[in-house]
Amino acid sequence: MNDEIEISIESFLKLTKDSFLLIDIRSEASYQQGHIEGAVLTYKDVGALRDTKLIFYCQYGIESIETAAYFRKCGYDAYSLQGGYAAWLKEQSEFLDIDELERYDRQITLAQIGLIGQEKLKRSGVLIIGAGGLGCPCGMYLAAAGVGRIGIIDHDEVCLSNLNRQIAHREVGINKALSLKNTLSGINDKIEITAYPYRFSEENAEEILDGYDFVIDCTDTAETKFMVNDLCVRCDKPYCYGGVIGFEGQVMTVIPHKTACLRCIFEEPPTGCETCESHGIIGASAGIIGSIQALEAVKYITSPENILTNKMFIFNMLTMRSRIVELGGINNRCSICHE
Repeated sequence: MNDEIEISIESFLKLTKDSFLLIDIRSEASYQQGHIEGAVLTYKDVGALRDTKLIFYCQYGIESIETAAYFRKCGYDAYSLQGGYAAWLKEQSEFLDIDELERYDRQITLAQIGLIGQEKLKRSGVLIIGAGGLGCPCGMYLAAAGVGRIGIIDHDEVCLSNLNRQIAHREVGINKALSLKNTLSGINDKIEITAYPYRFSEENAEEILDGYDFVIDCTDTAETKFMVNDLCVRCDKPYCYGGVIGFEGQVMTVIPHKTACLRCIFEEPPTGCETCESHGIIGASAGIIGSIQALEAVKYITSPENILTNKMFIFNMLTMRSRIVELGGINNRCSICHE
């Protein structure tokens, strides 16, 4: 029955637009997130469609077979689109191969990403500064999302006390950037990953930053974070700041010369800051904040209107209370933004 009732994507694309009615049988939410051009979600006057070819589709072309079969029993010229919406999406892409389309299927179906967004991710490059508690989950989710080029810079080596939160590392004594690269290669072998096993500094910053579209600050000291902020603003490179200590974390994204940077809020690095070594940290806290940073990168690349610019997200993971602090834009007294 399936061979007779299903219509292939190739045959469907050859039909003239006025020779059929395309009906999406998925939920309204799925339809709003993305649908085949010309498809309708509901059809009121079924009786008037007796002489019209009806083509039904669902997400993967399974439920639509039963729907088409029912309408055939009722006397309609009904068909099911073979492979459904997912198969139609695959037909539209020239940049992603079949394996990639299947791998990223769940996020391609999101209206905020779609095929165009997924192709943007593949063409983009993200630099992760710091391959520790934030950098590990951040890198893993960026690799899984299909970011085409990921750079990792870290001069430090993995030690035993890192392993409770730096989940990408498996053994001690090896460079963190190289260790994270190995893990990300195992997650996704279709992306390019570059490890820089040395310290990020003013001397090498411009050369390294030039090769990436977005930067994620996963460092763990106030002094380094301000250095990253200053260098990204000077090099006009968008970046996401993240910090975590104990059960609390915070995230903000900076678009140089357009939104507030770290120095717009704090003129100088605070002195006597607590560290993970002195104050402690729970591994899942770093995982949550690092994942949010990865999400900020994905959103910036695909649909940048909903990112954490001019605001800071603060999350207390012990009480599970969060808040967003509005920052009000670039500070006129900021020495970096107005340098």
